[in-house]
Amino acid sequence: MREVSRGLAAALAALLAMAGVAAAGLALLGAGGVGPTAAVVALAVGGSVDVSATPAGVLPIALHGDLHVIPLGVSLAGAVVLGWLLLRRDGELLVRGAVAVPAFAAGPAGIAALATGKLPETTGGLQGCVSAGPRIPLPGRLDAGFSVAAGPAVLGAAILALAVVGVCWLMTRFPSVATGFRALRWPVAGLAAVGTTAAGAFGGAAAAGGVLLLLPQLASGAVLLGLGVPWTVEPALPCVPALGQFTPGLWVAGGLLLVSVLVVRRGRPLRRAAAVSAVAGGVALVMALLSRVSADISVTAFSFSVPVLDVRLTANPLLALAAGALAGFAGSLLAGAISVSSRAWKR
Repeated sequence: MREVSRGLAAALAALLAMAGVAAAGLALLGAGGVGPTAAVVALAVGGSVDVSATPAGVLPIALHGDLHVIPLGVSLAGAVVLGWLLLRRDGELLVRGAVAVPAFAAGPAGIAALATGKLPETTGGLQGCVSAGPRIPLPGRLDAGFSVAAGPAVLGAAILALAVVGVCWLMTRFPSVATGFRALRWPVAGLAAVGTTAAGAFGGAAAAGGVLLLLPQLASGAVLLGLGVPWTVEPALPCVPALGQFTPGLWVAGGLLLVSVLVVRRGRPLRRAAAVSAVAGGVALVMALLSRVSADISVTAFSFSVPVLDVRLTANPLLALAAGALAGFAGSLLAGAISVSSRAWKR
């Protein structure tokens, strides 16, 4: 019974941590409130926000839109708190995890009910960001609101909780995995603190709020660009820069992989290189999938629906997998060579 209560407490604490980070980020952005906070938490577990707007008047015209983006800063906060609490006690991890997974998944069902609200009223028209690019005239004032579907959020929360329990189990079975995660905790915390502070100092409170919510996305984008994986905007929009036209060089991601490999030096060189290659490729694949952003808007009139905007920011997941695996393999071999050379110089 004690392990059951600990599993429930871990799930509740993780949801509260996510709500706290979401509320702090939105407050810095000047968009606080129960509804927006609940919507961001739902997005953080894989849900989507549905937006609808109706012009004031008698014309049967309505706007409908969907936003799919995962604020990984909120997701990471929940995952870290959940994993930390599940690992605080020795033994019975699977019991605590079996309780925490459904409890954590049930949270977004109630959160989705709170994730409703009104958007600021607008007047005039909708300016398209496409090469057809005209202003779509909409008469009068727009009454807009947002909501979140419970189903995808509950499913995403269950997957997130299962992933956390799986990582915790690996940490208990394989000490090297636990060592790697412990070595990363302070650099990750330092990156979050420095990134948020720098954004606030140079860009103001709104920039700090955006970084607090989306810092893992920014880091993932930098790493994937460093691996040579371009980010593309579909369709190509003249008002959005093409991130696939430049890369900061392989040294960015290569340096990160080299540092991470130097933390764990056990195992034969080729076997270790193969293991690091698989892990690095898997991590790059997950980063590419979780960092996607999509938004679409359509106009409905007289039972006809016309798409107005459909934008997707993506990185090729297969290319990310291949680039991450290749960089991990090469980085591991390079780390082994550096280790051997350093021992030779000490003789």
